[in-house]
Amino acid sequence: MTSLLAIEASTEACSVALIYNGKESEDFRLLPRAHTRYLLPMVDQILSDYGIGVADLDAIGFSAGPGSFTGLRVCAGLVQGLAFAADKPVVAVSTLQAIAQGEADRLGLAEGNVLLPSLDARMDEVYWGEYCYRNGIAEPLTADSLRSPESISVIAGENSVYGFGNGWNYISRFTVDGALNSIDIDVYPRAQAVLKLATLAFQRGEYVTAELAQPVYLRDSVAWQKS
Repeated sequence: MTSLLAIEASTEACSVALIYNGKESEDFRLLPRAHTRYLLPMVDQILSDYGIGVADLDAIGFSAGPGSFTGLRVCAGLVQGLAFAADKPVVAVSTLQAIAQGEADRLGLAEGNVLLPSLDARMDEVYWGEYCYRNGIAEPLTADSLRSPESISVIAGENSVYGFGNGWNYISRFTVDGALNSIDIDVYPRAQAVLKLATLAFQRGEYVTAELAQPVYLRDSVAWQKS
């Protein structure tokens, strides 16, 4: 039975979740500009509630991005420190996949539903993801990307389509063909969804050592490609 700690801090919200001996819990808080102060105490508290330490875990999962540069940096630094000290492997999870997974589970969506998570990336751009709900998992249809709103085209066809996240504030500039089932802008990634995805990835052997646990910024990679 896998024991895993998950940490998420890529937006104004931050959260930690833990599964140990089959028991699962989460601490989720909206803490704009306060991740540095609260994230480690939240980790300490949830471990203390279970009476365990990092050494008792199999791995640590984290939301690797895309998202807030500061939040991702704080989260990755904390995860690296915890994992390195206890010699534990690390599992990186897409922030957009975590949004899709958490909302699909919350809404009880059906097989084949299309999930379109998006976050405001500032600078007149959005982080964009396309996922399909298969066997209870939000599986990627394309790689997460950094996009201009005008470049996004959504076709609502035979499958139900759901939009999540504050990137959908730009919907007037998207090209949308057909009606989406719902759009929920007030959505945040949660450690509970990171926990589920990281546990599955760990069981498949998809993990790295602490020093290789790096955030995914997307904007940096795009700028480098352009140059």
